[in-house]
This record gives sequence, C-alpha cells and structure tokens, in this order.
Amino acid sequence: MRTHAALLALVLLAGPVTSDDKPAPPPLTAEQATRIRELVGTTQTRASRLQSLLEERQRELATLYAQYELNERQANQLQLEIVDIQRQMLANYHHMQAELRTIVSKERFELLRQRLGRVVQPGGPKEKLPER
Repeated sequence: MRTHAALLALVLLAGPVTSDDKPAPPPLTAEQATRIRELVGTTQTRASRLQSLLEERQRELATLYAQYELNERQANQLQLEIVDIQRQMLANYHHMQAELRTIVSKERFELLRQRLGRVVQPGGPKEKLPER
C-alpha cells in the first residue's frame, strides 16, 4: 500500500496527458495538489507504522510457534492483534481512496486510474492466461 500511495501522488501531480480523443481534465489547483500531498503523506506515515507493527506481531507469533509448548492464550491474542492491524491498514487505504474522491473530479480520477494502471502494469492490462 505504501507503493500505491507514492504512485498515486506521482500520477496525480503529473500534468494532463491523454492518449485518446477525450480532452484532458483541468489541471489540479494548488489547493488540490497540497491536499493530495498531505493525504498521501499521512497515509504513508500511518501505513509504515502499521506495517512495522504487523511485522513485529507476526515475528512474535512465529517465535511462539517455534516453541514446542504452545501458549494458546498468547497465540490467540497475537492473532487478534494481527487481524486488527490488518483491518487498520485496510481502513487507512480506504480512507485515502474515499478522501481522494472529495479532492479530484471524476474525470481526473479516471485519468489517475488509467495512469496508475500503466505504472503498476507497465505492459498494459494483464493478458488473460490461456485456459488449459
């Protein structure tokens, strides 16, 4: 998710470029650009903190599982914490997505989605694998 947030900022703040006959949406205002930078920054900061915490809890759980005598109570508690951290990570990403839609127009969002797709998948849309 951290990578998506960085790509989102890069793509959003890039100038208008379209490859088809549609006119480019108006450029971002200074206020929109600032709001996007702040949104991406706070999203990345929170995602990094949550990712570190998740990795720490996963290591703790792995350490528990490496012992022959399993502390069920502690393992269950760590599992609950891991699931909660994952929920928070999803909520963080969802918040960024929802907030983004309050900052940019539908047209700008569509352009962003297309650009992000090209950045994430440089060869364009994934080809359908042949069925066996």
